[in-house]
Amino acid sequence: MTKKNFWLTYLIIAILIIIDQVTKVVVLTNLKIQGTEIPVIGNFFAITLVFNKGAAWGIGDSYTIILALISLVAGLVAIWYAGKNDFSKKKLYSISLCLIVAGAFGNLIDRTLTVFKVLDGVIDFLSFNFGSYEFPVFNVADMCLVIGVILLVIDIIFLEERRKNNE
Repeated sequence: MTKKNFWLTYLIIAILIIIDQVTKVVVLTNLKIQGTEIPVIGNFFAITLVFNKGAAWGIGDSYTIILALISLVAGLVAIWYAGKNDFSKKKLYSISLCLIVAGAFGNLIDRTLTVFKVLDGVIDFLSFNFGSYEFPVFNVADMCLVIGVILLVIDIIFLEERRKNNE
């Protein structure tokens, strides 16, 4: 990895983590009480403060330490792959790793603060309702993780073979 690629990769990760943490602080500062909701678009979208001690959909809410360790290991593995990568040759792959690292560490910060009793769980706040279905509340780090994994899968399925053939 060139110096330029190194700084670009870690700058993207840092910016995404900062966006995640700033949005969580703003929501926590303004809403304070779990379940408080600010409607944004009718019944479709609201900002709702939820403390999630588990993973997606609140699964494993009594395993905060284990989830924190999983986030740490996943983030470190993704950082290692990002560090080995040439951003200029594998743009989508690189962006996906940046998103995965930022998402893992964004939620790791909250999980660590939960373990030390500073927070009551990962701060989630983006709430969408599709008719009678309420999608699980999520945050910027969750978006980074999901989008990052989707982009990584797209890269592996559609671009990896093409790159190998061009070498």
